[in-house]
Amino acid sequence: MQKYIYVLIIIPFISYSQIGVGIAGHSHFSTGQTMLPTNNSDFEVVNYELRNNSVSIDWNTGRRLIIGEVWCVLAMTYNIKQIHYFTETYSLDYELTERRMIPSLALQYVLMRRGFFKIYSSLGSYVMLANLNLNQENNTNIDLSVYEYNGLIPFIRGGIQLNTGNFTINPFVSYEFQTIYFDNFSEISSSELRNSIKNAGIRTGIRFGILF
Repeated sequence: MQKYIYVLIIIPFISYSQIGVGIAGHSHFSTGQTMLPTNNSDFEVVNYELRNNSVSIDWNTGRRLIIGEVWCVLAMTYNIKQIHYFTETYSLDYELTERRMIPSLALQYVLMRRGFFKIYSSLGSYVMLANLNLNQENNTNIDLSVYEYNGLIPFIRGGIQLNTGNFTINPFVSYEFQTIYFDNFSEISSSELRNSIKNAGIRTGIRFGILF
């Protein structure tokens, strides 16, 4: 019976729908200081340089309603994060590289579309999958323990998308629930969901992309 329900839900998006595919990405570099635990249970202040790169592919399908539009947005992001930890005396020189796949799914409602821009709200979630590959070059007495994990982050989002030809700019404000860590989806409990909602917070961001 469930499979027929799923088919009935999908049919409105397939029939008389619009389909779009987009490629987006971002890269940023930052520096700063943090505190890391040492082997003797103390902490040491260290410097770091961080480079974060990602590329994503979006698949969109939707249709117009009497008022507004409804879109289903499926995306897959490949993320690489490289962190270099070091001290002024170079008693610590440590590099860490993380690679992750981050799938996401959202149901988007377009409130208004005027020419080259649209205003939308969406409800969805994205998942940070466990490290695909982890490279560490360690030359320090500081205990930099790295854990592999999966994380589920539901969100409610609103934003504006500006289109200039095939190029898009998308600033947004997101109300994101606290990350729910898990090994298997079946391990997520109702209490973890309640804590995630209770500790939700607001985040802002901007995306750039190319539409096809």
